[in-house]
Amino acid sequence: MLKAAAMVLLAVGFSLAGRWAAAMQKKRVSVISEILLMINVVESRLRYSHLPVSDLLRVLNENTGLSKLGFIKNCREKVCFGEPFPAAWQECVEAETELCRLLPESSKHLASFGADIGSSDLESQLSGCEYYKQIFSAELELEREKSQRYTKLFPSLGLLLGISAAIMIV
Repeated sequence: MLKAAAMVLLAVGFSLAGRWAAAMQKKRVSVISEILLMINVVESRLRYSHLPVSDLLRVLNENTGLSKLGFIKNCREKVCFGEPFPAAWQECVEAETELCRLLPESSKHLASFGADIGSSDLESQLSGCEYYKQIFSAELELEREKSQRYTKLFPSLGLLLGISAAIMIV
């Protein structure tokens, strides 16, 4: 009886691990989509409103479509307390451990993006926005392909591994 319970728990555990991996893949897609939305907001606000960095952070913070980018709120607070924007941005992106763990390469690009905003003329900032949009668009496309491929595979593979492990116990 105990052996049967262990086998069931093993199968369920591996299956849940597969579901977790699929959920993480979907979350990557969601976060990169929000990063692209943020870059689009920054670009449009710079182009049409010529907002200073502090007002830009306020607009980003108030945007409900950027809920997974918690570092924006922290950055705004640091800038309000007098910390220079590029340093505050980089520090807040690097402090966002879930983002760095979820998207290690993208978080480096995101930190670089903050260094470009407010530190040069308008045209340079707009071309920087375009550059980072291309980078994140390519990454979004790659992650969407992975998501389509693996979100169904991971739970099935987890269940299969769990059943295999259970059979090995027998």
